[in-house]
Amino acid sequence: MKIRSYIFNIILILFTICHNIFYFAFVPIFLVLDFISKLLGKEFGLNRFVADKMAKFWSEFLMFLLRITCDISYEVRGKENIPKDRSVIIASKHQSMWETIIMHLIVHRPVYIFKKELLKIPFYGWYLRFMSGIIADRDGGPRALKNIVKSAKKYIKNKQDIIIFPQGTRTKIGAKVEDYPYQSGLVGLYGFLKLPVVPAALNSGLYWNKDSKKSGKIIIEFLPIIESGLDKKKFVNLLQGAIEKKSDELLKND
Repeated sequence: MKIRSYIFNIILILFTICHNIFYFAFVPIFLVLDFISKLLGKEFGLNRFVADKMAKFWSEFLMFLLRITCDISYEVRGKENIPKDRSVIIASKHQSMWETIIMHLIVHRPVYIFKKELLKIPFYGWYLRFMSGIIADRDGGPRALKNIVKSAKKYIKNKQDIIIFPQGTRTKIGAKVEDYPYQSGLVGLYGFLKLPVVPAALNSGLYWNKDSKKSGKIIIEFLPIIESGLDKKKFVNLLQGAIEKKSDELLKND
């Protein structure tokens, strides 16, 4: 399986580089059109729209590649819990790179909140600057949260959903919540944006980790919505309880 995993990783890197070079070749044209769009009063122009569409194509190819090289498929459950008539925050368990890809195939133009360190990655990080997304400075304190809220409100006006990993990093299978606590950033975002939250549980860590991949089916399940307006303690308890319980069930049912 390690050989198949290496093949996947090599093709992933090469395809990502080629994909981004192709996009960057047209960036000057997109930027001119974006400038015109802003003169017309539009917040987001063609450049970001194209970048989002190409990110979806990139994701589709990677899911296909994952299936044929590593025999890893996936199943989406509970998609009906994501409202179609309003923006929401999707708070997902984070166990692997897989969930940073799949949302492009489930959610219409998802807006990931990602750590600023990712911008330093050649090609991939450069591309992140153009597609829908919000940069999070984990050392920025209250000002960082203020910037996230400001950016998020622009995307909400564009009827896009916000994607966040509430524990702030990838968690290991079997790790305790105390080792990877739910961060206060989501609580602040929930309070300021006054948006409902859709919890998402998964078992991707069983099949995709830093060292290798294992054949099987990754399951992601969107859980019943948590409406806005709850106090901090109740919200965190509901969110953490829902995500951790269902993720544990998905891991045990493998």
